[in-house]
Amino acid sequence: MKRSTKTITIKVSAALKRQIDTRRQKTGETQSNIIEQAIVELLAARQRLKAHHSRQKSMARQLSEIANDLRRVVQKIDKVAAGQEPRDHRGPHVILIGKKHPWYNHPQKEKLFQIVRDMHCVGANLTMIASALNLEGLPSITEDGQWKTVDVDKIVAEIKKEHDYLPPIYSLPE
Repeated sequence: MKRSTKTITIKVSAALKRQIDTRRQKTGETQSNIIEQAIVELLAARQRLKAHHSRQKSMARQLSEIANDLRRVVQKIDKVAAGQEPRDHRGPHVILIGKKHPWYNHPQKEKLFQIVRDMHCVGANLTMIASALNLEGLPSITEDGQWKTVDVDKIVAEIKKEHDYLPPIYSLPE
C-alpha cells in the first residue's frame, strides 16, 4: 500500500528552523519526519494532559465525598459527646513548667500528636479533631477537661514546626 503525501508549507520562527536544521544534521532525518514526530508527541502530550485532568477531577470528587462523610461523622460525634455526662477529673493535671507548652508533659503526648497529625493530614478541621480527642478519652490540657479548637490549633502549630509536617490533602472549613 502506497502512502499518499501532500506538500504543505509551514511558517516557523527562525529559532525553531535552526533547531530543526540542527536535528536534521545530527540524525539525518528529513524535515517532514521531524515535524511529524513533533506533532505526534504534541497530540500524545495533550491526551496525557486530558487523562491527568480527568484523574484530578475524579480525585477531587472522591475527596469531596470523604469530606461529606467526615462532616456526618463529626455531627454524630458531637451528638454523642453532648449526651455524655462530664467525666470525673480527679486524675492528675498537666502543669505548665517554665515557657513550655502544657502538652510538653502530657502523659500520652506521642499518641496525642499522632492523632492530631493524621487527622489534620486528611483534612479534618479543628472541631473534628477536638471531638475525636474527647471521644478517645485523652486527658485535656485545660482545666475543664474538654478539648477545644483553640487547644488543637496550638498543637497543629507545634506540629508545623516539626520537620515531618505534611499539609492537608484536602481541608474542611471550620
